[in-house]
Amino acid sequence: MINLTKGRTEFQSIGNTYPIAGNIRREDLFIANTPCSWFWPDGADTDNIAIYIHGGAFIFGSVASHAPMVSYIARELNRRVLVIDYRLAPEHPFPAGLTDCIEVIKVVCSQNPDVGFGIIGDSAGGNLSLAVNLVLQQTNCPTPRYTIVISPWADLECKNESYIRNKLTDTILEKAYLMEAARLYTSEPDLSIPLLSPVNADFNGLSPVLILVGTYEILEDDALNLHRRLTAHGVQAELQSFEQQLHVWPFMNIDTDASRDALKAMAKFALKHS
Repeated sequence: MINLTKGRTEFQSIGNTYPIAGNIRREDLFIANTPCSWFWPDGADTDNIAIYIHGGAFIFGSVASHAPMVSYIARELNRRVLVIDYRLAPEHPFPAGLTDCIEVIKVVCSQNPDVGFGIIGDSAGGNLSLAVNLVLQQTNCPTPRYTIVISPWADLECKNESYIRNKLTDTILEKAYLMEAARLYTSEPDLSIPLLSPVNADFNGLSPVLILVGTYEILEDDALNLHRRLTAHGVQAELQSFEQQLHVWPFMNIDTDASRDALKAMAKFALKHS
């Protein structure tokens, strides 16, 4: 059984195994009554920003846990990155966190109507990034120029073959843990609905998407199936698989070749579609 207090403390400590990148500024604020934080390097692009939606199985994670990784992303992209400290389950189940992200983005867009934005998310944050896209599109709100998802948990039914294929290589995630987290996130009986499992969504009209995934992850097929679904709906989707990498590898260690390559891939994609 998941211990939320212990799990949240441990999750934050994992994200802080390395320091924030040098020459990065930070501003903490509230947007739409939700705590958020801006990260940016000196001389950042003023015409483009990125919204970051953190992972943590919908029950863990915060600005504090993701500040180091996001600081490196901000530096590599050379733009302002806003991290949303959305409400977590089970205290605030679906759709609370999704609603927070949508409302923050609406306010940011209303205050910066001439600035282009992209959305970046990891793991459960990748799920939310896609769900946010769907809601923004359905409600005729401003939509991102691109979306980047790192190790997305795109299918909450946890039924893909990679749960078996990569069971021994994935030393971070387990199926039982994810299934419990999904049920802490929502009491909705049908986990296949698109706002819970975006892999099942109609993505027609979505802006370009970059998917990064490690080949050692039990969520590998979430990424592969998501890429197939996106391309089937005419979305410009790119999939980059990183050999022998675990779940959200830059979160664990930003100094590896694979992490540096992931940062470069994100920056290249963001620049291409900004």
